[in-house]
Amino acid sequence: MGQIGITLLLSDSTNSGVKDFSISEKEIAKSILDTMKRTQGRLIISTFASNVHRVQQILYAAVQCNRKVCIFGRSMENVVEIGRKLGHIRVPDSTFVEPDMINTLPADQICLICTGSQGEPLAALSRIANGTHRWIRIMPGDTVVFSSSPIPGNANSVNQVVNKLTRVGANVITNSVLN
Repeated sequence: MGQIGITLLLSDSTNSGVKDFSISEKEIAKSILDTMKRTQGRLIISTFASNVHRVQQILYAAVQCNRKVCIFGRSMENVVEIGRKLGHIRVPDSTFVEPDMINTLPADQICLICTGSQGEPLAALSRIANGTHRWIRIMPGDTVVFSSSPIPGNANSVNQVVNKLTRVGANVITNSVLN
């Protein structure tokens, strides 16, 4: 890169302060699939919309487990739509359901993918936790997975969402191998 005239490279890494190696994406994919297989009720997974590969892993696991998927959060909807158009996200059209269909299917056949893994107040997961989401209310037996680690500085916001989800009856998975 230096030979073509780049004089400065700036980068960051959420886990740069963590000793040892990060787990591989193959391990994360296996963990997502295992979690989806074990979960008896609805599964709500929150991740960065910009992590197209992670979204694809979640969708692939949903297909393997015969779960219908509903996407929540404007950025997540946009990324999935564009990723599918460009061929980076490859799942059958029949995988997806509209929001008005999620309450007509058995809970163990639903996977919701949403924004809000960093505790953003207006993101889908925060609205779900607050009970203000248009389509989703937490039900006993729901499992919520945070499939990304909090960015430094976001831990308090994430913890507030986790606490609210727990109080309304969700099983919450954080700091797991999915991170």
